[in-house]
Amino acid sequence: MHPILFSFGKLTIFSYGFFYALALFTSITYLSSQLKKSKDKSFSQNGLYSLCLYIIIFEIFGARLFFVLTNPQDFVLNPLDVFKLWEGGLVYYGGLIFAALFLLVYVRVKKISILKLGDFFAPALALGHAIGRIGCFLAGCCYGKETNVPWSVVFKDKNSLAVIGVHLHPTQLYEAFGNFLIFILLYFYLKKEHKKGIILAAYFILYAVLRFIVEFFRGDPGGGVQYFGLSISQAVSIFLFIIGVFIVCKNKKKK
Repeated sequence: MHPILFSFGKLTIFSYGFFYALALFTSITYLSSQLKKSKDKSFSQNGLYSLCLYIIIFEIFGARLFFVLTNPQDFVLNPLDVFKLWEGGLVYYGGLIFAALFLLVYVRVKKISILKLGDFFAPALALGHAIGRIGCFLAGCCYGKETNVPWSVVFKDKNSLAVIGVHLHPTQLYEAFGNFLIFILLYFYLKKEHKKGIILAAYFILYAVLRFIVEFFRGDPGGGVQYFGLSISQAVSIFLFIIGVFIVCKNKKKK
């Protein structure tokens, strides 16, 4: 579509980088507003910003690492391209896993409930992911398989990461729309009285189902890697779904 949002002299603003930054800003702004409304004072506004900064660092590192591992052919001849994050190439699950590992250590040090923290962050994850996928669509990464459906898209920009001149499934928009719906559901459910961890569990289950389905329509090299008939993301989706169900069952058992 439009990998380069605009250029001004030597300054080039890439769509992927712009929307990724917008996603982070929107998510943090949402979390800040929710913290102001919350009666829970586990951490301050400054504490929230510091925590978000660490999460972003681990998330970007994990997301890029997973992309490189699933698309090694793109970096064999030009290994320094690994650092060109603004051109696209991040795997959400990689970022989620590394951010989760950091948070497991963080909550132990701060003595905060991981489930309670997860409930707080889950809607922001869905919202940020929805916005980020728009940038992904404009850049052409994570593109879909060839199709004849009426809503197919054709990438024509030579700088696009997608296959040029072919009708493709807009998988990025499928996921953007799905994530936005998940955000709406979690946002309104969060306002109701609920057991600790249920919002996080709902996010795990809903996103796992969304991602598992979308993967069937992916046509990019990373999405096409198969192990036992499943892509890496589908395998992670199953694992995430199981965790979500486990949290729900554990809460029901306590009740």
